[in-house]
Amino acid sequence: MKNTVLHRDDNSAAEPAMKIAFISPPVPGHLNPMTTLARKLQSRNHNVVFISSPDGEPSVRAADLTFVPWAVKELAAAPPKERPRWQELQGEEALRAALQNAAARTEAMLNSLPATLTAVDAVVLDTALVYAELAPMSLGMPYIHVSVALHRDYSGSTPPYFYDWPHETTPAALAGALVGAITLLLVSGALREDTVLSRQPIPTPSRVCATSTL
Repeated sequence: MKNTVLHRDDNSAAEPAMKIAFISPPVPGHLNPMTTLARKLQSRNHNVVFISSPDGEPSVRAADLTFVPWAVKELAAAPPKERPRWQELQGEEALRAALQNAAARTEAMLNSLPATLTAVDAVVLDTALVYAELAPMSLGMPYIHVSVALHRDYSGSTPPYFYDWPHETTPAALAGALVGAITLLLVSGALREDTVLSRQPIPTPSRVCATSTL
């Protein structure tokens, strides 16, 4: 299978309002709401294509949408780590493995998307695909973000969504939420440990050491 490039049909008798590309991770919790929105726009005479990794194709076609795979050649050359390994891990190790997989997919996606998007008018992006907006930005193309997942709060006001901690406003709870947010940034590589250590130490409540729920 080759990477697909979309081509505009300038000779069509009845041009649709816009040609819109939806881009989403191949995960049911993301595909289900995103394909619902895509079908709604398609019903309003927009020409909609749905872009995801190859393993998202069955769900997209089941929604009666045109599917275009991203990064076919890139993923075939350097496939990300397999998901079943995550099931053998717990807590931060599982989170790290998931983020490493996501990073590999993101790199492959960004390498292939510009060529794929050359014939669309606008892009609808799932916010879970961090930095995916760089592709339409590089083409001077309008895009919007749609969030279909739990909010990632890096402020420390609420616990990160992958921990099973209740929301509390006690000093200990807020300290724990902040440590959880910093842990997410460290594990994802968005924050360096030496940067954290150079600042004032943050008290670590005992429950931060508990096993997280993914």
